[in-house]
Amino acid sequence: METLAPEISDYELERGKPSPSLKHALIQGNLIQFLRLNLGNDYLVLPELSLALDAQKAVPDVSVFLRAALDLAVEQIAVAQVPRTAIEILSPTQLIAELLEKAARYFAAGVQSYWLVVPELRAVAVFSEPGKYKYFYNGQTLADPVTGAEIVVSQLFD
Repeated sequence: METLAPEISDYELERGKPSPSLKHALIQGNLIQFLRLNLGNDYLVLPELSLALDAQKAVPDVSVFLRAALDLAVEQIAVAQVPRTAIEILSPTQLIAELLEKAARYFAAGVQSYWLVVPELRAVAVFSEPGKYKYFYNGQTLADPVTGAEIVVSQLFD
């Protein structure tokens, strides 16, 4: 019997990550909206931005930068500046281990906080370094000590 390899979409090949699902898109949109309202004009909250962190490109679902850290007058295909916060949303076809490996890469590059959003658990782990995190769920208020962002976790999933 022949085993068929799963088909990889152009999106996955280009970005090195699974195609977003409906829940993923909803959560990503909610995150961006809440963070922009919560953080104000000092920060830029950007979706799907290519980062040149090391020899490889990385594309977090959401990146949070101090506005002053980016030169918006110059177009960049892969941004060399490191975001303060990188956020990944676990897709149905991803393993948590993949996103924990990404977290280690982000921290090695200088990211100061990393959020791992787990839709099936309606929860978010906020990492301050690899392996060190606080877990937020249900009606709890997520607090990111790096940016000062505060978000009621349950609002991300509705």
